[in-house]
Amino acid sequence: MGKRILNSDRFDGAILGFAIGDAFGHPARTLNFEQICDRFETQGCLELAVSKKSGTALFTDATQLMLFTADGILWADYESKGKEINYTAYVFYSYQVWLYTQTKSIAGKEYAWIFDDRRNKYHMRLLRAKGLYKNRYLDNVSIEALLSAKEMNYGKINSKINNNSDNGGLKRVLAAGLYFNYDPEIAFRAGADFAAITHCGTSGYLAAGCYSAIIAEIINGYSIEESAKRSVKILKNYNGHDEVLEYLDLALRLLYEPSLPPRGALAEIGSGKSAAEALAIAVFCAALHEESYIHTIQLAVNHDGESEVCASLAGGLAGACRGVGIIPRRWVKKIQYKNLLLDMSEQLYSVSVFNEE
Repeated sequence: MGKRILNSDRFDGAILGFAIGDAFGHPARTLNFEQICDRFETQGCLELAVSKKSGTALFTDATQLMLFTADGILWADYESKGKEINYTAYVFYSYQVWLYTQTKSIAGKEYAWIFDDRRNKYHMRLLRAKGLYKNRYLDNVSIEALLSAKEMNYGKINSKINNNSDNGGLKRVLAAGLYFNYDPEIAFRAGADFAAITHCGTSGYLAAGCYSAIIAEIINGYSIEESAKRSVKILKNYNGHDEVLEYLDLALRLLYEPSLPPRGALAEIGSGKSAAEALAIAVFCAALHEESYIHTIQLAVNHDGESEVCASLAGGLAGACRGVGIIPRRWVKKIQYKNLLLDMSEQLYSVSVFNEE
């Protein structure tokens, strides 16, 4: 096991690393590599772009939903008071809040209590962040699933509402790995459950579970590659794991193919549109460049695929592994809602349980 950083440094690194990766890939999200080079530099997008209007680097719905997942976990922790609690239900409630910020609608009047200070004592800090109300390339699968989830009939692993396995569920479960770091198997199940709220395809929620478990393993001091290998052992306990296992195995094998350039390796994996592909791309980029956040993000962005999702996932892995100090300060200063991101990190860190030996 590697050396653990016994403070919030890895939490800060994971959350800021995720958001900055997301913002880095934001302007390249619909472009292939040739188009990225035409728009930015001959070698691709190499710097964090800043909005002229806000003066900050803007993230997408990936970071929005990551934050609302974290807030749902914190909400459940607040309500638990030492008793067993259904974390997935509170993450679902938090997604209803996100749904309201995006559409001004919720699934049904039975959720109106969420917005009533007299009935809901939890401090929903994200409701006051007006910038989070901006639509950032909405995930229609998530919107439709949340709008139709009346009377708590949201997606579950054993009660599917669709068979979608794109990256929409995977991209929001970082906080599950941070909070449940004390037990990667619990982190895996939490990530899978949170993803299945809207994305019930088996590979979709299993990729999310794997990502959460990898984050938990990293927090416990393992390298990114070793964390992925340890998470594979958990993955194999779940039915229908073949696709996610195939892509993860491919990513780990490609780390040791010196004759194949990194961008060629990404082409072998795919575009990142599916959850299994996006997970494998993120693991490959972050494990290949474990010592360098810059190189991790630049590789995850500059390919023919889902730049913002792949870069956010890879950035979360890199930041969790090396701590916030691995991220260039010039990028940290530019990210939108830096203080909110750090506050969410501190809150998660303060209530998480470390499995100290």
